[in-house]
Amino acid sequence: MKNILVIIAATLVFASCGGNKNKAEDPLADSGRTQRTENLLINLKALGDSSVYLFGHQDDTVYGIGWTGDEDRSDVESVCNDYPALLGFDLGNIEKGDSANLDGISFERIRQEVIRHYDRGGMVSLSWTLSQTITSQEQIDPVADFLNSLETPYGVKVPVMLRLRKGQTKELWRMLTERLKEKDVANVLYAYSSEATPTADEAKYLEHYPGDDIIDLIGLDYYCAAPDADTTQIAGFATLLDKNLEMVCRVSKQHQKAVALTETGYEGIKVKDWWTKTLAPVLAKYPICYVLVWRNAHNQPGHYYAPYPGQQSVSDFVKFYNDRMTLFLHDVNGLYLKR
Repeated sequence: MKNILVIIAATLVFASCGGNKNKAEDPLADSGRTQRTENLLINLKALGDSSVYLFGHQDDTVYGIGWTGDEDRSDVESVCNDYPALLGFDLGNIEKGDSANLDGISFERIRQEVIRHYDRGGMVSLSWTLSQTITSQEQIDPVADFLNSLETPYGVKVPVMLRLRKGQTKELWRMLTERLKEKDVANVLYAYSSEATPTADEAKYLEHYPGDDIIDLIGLDYYCAAPDADTTQIAGFATLLDKNLEMVCRVSKQHQKAVALTETGYEGIKVKDWWTKTLAPVLAKYPICYVLVWRNAHNQPGHYYAPYPGQQSVSDFVKFYNDRMTLFLHDVNGLYLKR
């Protein structure tokens, strides 16, 4: 059992809304976003300052190794008896009017999982992998409609982090945020991320950065690509991750933004101690607020980034889970409340 529990303390006040005592207040902040959304951003920054970070897993509760579609199931939970604090889902294909995303998950199921994880006390990050070029605001409307649909039965719009994945430009960012504002979307924070480079070039990283008035969190995407457990390549990953995180954290400080490792992982986790010997030592050096590893595909053998029962890194992952710096669902409370 983890020897530290991080609680972001606050008082939650429920009141009647329109005469319905089953509804909770969901007030707007001065920014135009819901107060819970603003509170989430404040608390993410506080996590980074506290040298602890949320652990996240893409598509964690919708499928895994050997299963798909089950409710309240998770490979991570099966390994350490706890859910990730952060879940990730992708909105790719929503702009085409499809009912399911690029990985075959229905948007209705994603909507349900977002609300369910909020009720658990966790956080959700939504990436958007564009399947086509966005040329009009009308193509953004399905995203706005989806975000506005993330409402609990008791009347609270679930705050989420939204990140453009692939094909981002300054112009697209402007079009996206302006359209969502026009559509009265008030429950979203925006994350800007880019892939690591060999030189960790700051100018290259900021090439598509749309401005401090839009972005709330600055992130990095970088995967370990070491076939056959090549120790030299694994060490090279750690070195380059370190170099790029140093640059990204420096940029985040300059722009006064929260910072995260928005995508990472080692496909197939081909060494037993990757979590505690490769990933954790680098993350321990930087004030990130979360790390998100990619998905465990149920229909692509070997395409997984979190351990499942019987996988060789399970014991090491449990050590990673018990590290005082890593926060899973049981370790957080009040992410959406005032500190």
